[in-house]
Amino acid sequence: MTRLKILMLLDIREMCVCEIMVALDLTQPTASHHLGILETAGLARTRREGKWIFYSLRDKHTINLVKKLMENR
Repeated sequence: MTRLKILMLLDIREMCVCEIMVALDLTQPTASHHLGILETAGLARTRREGKWIFYSLRDKHTINLVKKLMENR
């Protein structure tokens, strides 16, 4: 469920790890772990700005599919 929650947050806007940590009450290693899995799976992408790494959805169509699947649970 954590990765789904992260995807829902990224659907709202691009976020850094620290924002995701606060929003979901996660530790930095846990948030980074889940974000790494989402990036490897091709669901999230990163953008570096100085020392900050920002995460966003790779494809907005993906989150729409996820939402449809969640509605039908």
